[in-house]
Amino acid sequence: MLMRCMQLAAFCLSLLSSLSSIALLGLSAYLIAAASLQPELYTLALPITGVRAFGILRALLRYGERYTGHAAAFALSARVSRRLFIYLLRLLPLSHSSGENQGSLLHRLNRAAEEWRSFYLRGVTPMLVSLMLAMLAAAVLCGMGSLSPLCSWLPAWCWLAVAGTAWLGERKQLALTAEYSAYRHRLLDLQSGREELFTTGGRAWAEAQLDGAAHSLWLAGRRQGRCRSLTELAIRLMLVLPFCLLMAELWESCSLGRMSFVEAAVLAVSVQAILGEFAGLAEAVRHVLPALSGANSSQISENNSQFEKNSSQIWAESSIMNSNKVCLKADRISFSYDGVHRVPDSVSFELMAGEKAAVLGDSGSGKTTLFYLLLGLWQPDRGTLQGSLLAEGGTVSAITQNVYVFDTTIGELFRRLCPEGSEAVVWQSLELACLGDFVRSCPDGLGYRLGQDGCRLSGGQRQRLLVALAAARALSTGSRLLLLDEPTCGLDRRTGERLLAGLLAAFAGRAMLVITHDEYVAEMFKKKIHL
Repeated sequence: MLMRCMQLAAFCLSLLSSLSSIALLGLSAYLIAAASLQPELYTLALPITGVRAFGILRALLRYGERYTGHAAAFALSARVSRRLFIYLLRLLPLSHSSGENQGSLLHRLNRAAEEWRSFYLRGVTPMLVSLMLAMLAAAVLCGMGSLSPLCSWLPAWCWLAVAGTAWLGERKQLALTAEYSAYRHRLLDLQSGREELFTTGGRAWAEAQLDGAAHSLWLAGRRQGRCRSLTELAIRLMLVLPFCLLMAELWESCSLGRMSFVEAAVLAVSVQAILGEFAGLAEAVRHVLPALSGANSSQISENNSQFEKNSSQIWAESSIMNSNKVCLKADRISFSYDGVHRVPDSVSFELMAGEKAAVLGDSGSGKTTLFYLLLGLWQPDRGTLQGSLLAEGGTVSAITQNVYVFDTTIGELFRRLCPEGSEAVVWQSLELACLGDFVRSCPDGLGYRLGQDGCRLSGGQRQRLLVALAAARALSTGSRLLLLDEPTCGLDRRTGERLLAGLLAAFAGRAMLVITHDEYVAEMFKKKIHL
């Protein structure tokens, strides 16, 4: 109740402040026009006192308006923020179908609260005050009866024209905001997956995507500049042309004796002051539209912390050195993070062409580190690593843990990380990963959007999608070796066994190395490497 009273008081003070400014200018015009007729000095005493009084009154009213307006706006902002955060608490934890993480949603809700505060301070109050002035001016001019109906309603028509033009202009301005959001989202998305792009040869594609988005942003900026200039020009014309029409009407009224010169001067200056209040409509609309669009927007906001994401586990395609029929050979390889503790330590094994093996070990034994060494991403401190794929033109298709999933569709993700694969290969890979039924059940099929880092997928679906990507690369590039790091993570035993059985059958003639801690997975492989 108190906040509503403060809002009403702020609106009334703002209206009275504008009326005092108009009265001050009107009295000043009366003094100048009357003084040109050289009247007795005492006849100007009251108008002079009125000018001083309205000047002081305007200053006091503006101070009161600022105080109550800001107090009401910040109280409203706090209230909106509390309601938005209560709404957020009801949503937590976010479902995967929301397509938005908690940090992004919190940022968007906080920004919405700030936009509503700006909407109240610089948007709705100036618009309502100027509308009220337009209606009062139209009522006064119609009551005078000295002007034609067109000129009597001139302030009201002018308000509608200026507000409508500003509204249409700002609607077009929002297009640049959308272009900027799209560019920023694309930039952050590619930044988060930069290592995946580099290792899969997608750097040129990413640069082309950013160049296209930057060009679209530049074109939108040029369009916005032209649109803003045209809007400002149109508003200025709408403020000048009606005043010129009013001046012509006043000149005719003075010539016909329907109005004195002093009355015409006071009326002209007062109307000009009212039209001057309309000049701020464009700025008010500029704060109204973002608040309204922000209240109904479902755009995904990106989290700036993506720039600080430390993604050390990546998709990789590496070449292996040559040896006759040995696909992969490790001879006493060791690696140390701190120069003291070695994980793994003196590991040796051979993997023949077409052979399948599972790597087992306790947590911290160096299974994932060994994976990076096999991919060639890191070099062992000791020992040697050899293979036969380079001479045969083969590649390694691999999937590691915690791979970043781009915010795009399923089909676009395959095109981005597996450009050689056809749609048939994509569907074959999805079937191998036990994900085909899910994709077919989606309304958009391969056009299903994954969300930021795959947040619209469950943990098991996300893992199977990564396995499908590795399978697609192996099928499309003819990889002789398939490396999988915890491919059954997040999957139940039945789904995990089905997935591995499909991979073993599909890649029967190719070597496969699977890192796992699940005993049932290890039992599916004849050869086991213990760390």
